[in-house]
Amino acid sequence: MADYLGGNAAVNQSSFSSLFKSIAILRIGTGALLLTQHAWLAAIGAYKFLWEEQAWDWVTAFSDAGLPYPQFTAPAAAIILAAVAVSFTVGFLTRLFAIVFMPVLALFLVYAQKVGAAQVETAWLYLFISFTLLLFGSGAISLDKLFHIGESWASRPKKKKNW
Repeated sequence: MADYLGGNAAVNQSSFSSLFKSIAILRIGTGALLLTQHAWLAAIGAYKFLWEEQAWDWVTAFSDAGLPYPQFTAPAAAIILAAVAVSFTVGFLTRLFAIVFMPVLALFLVYAQKVGAAQVETAWLYLFISFTLLLFGSGAISLDKLFHIGESWASRPKKKKNW
């Protein structure tokens, strides 16, 4: 859908120019920002909490927000966040990870408004971007496109039955 804009569709498009004509620029930018601003520190914190048994402020924040089992839900959220960030950056199973990420964001929005977190606006933006990636896929430059993951079943040739 959003993979191509304007001109003659039959003309061979270069992969570099198609980066700016598709949803890929949104996906790569979102994945890179999510990874550098949130997921990297969360994954390190989860690692230190789980294997080095150090205190982690996410567990305290999850406990204060009233989430059940914060010692399990905080590392799970960090792992999901890191997986989504890597998936969005490289474009692998983008729609699947968008579906996985949306409930995490929705739960964060519910609990963040209770405690008055400042990241509510950021969560809304990530939710809208995840919804957009769910609708349009990963774009022209991605591992999904390279391996033909998520292509429409209707576009595949049908096998003839020999009766």
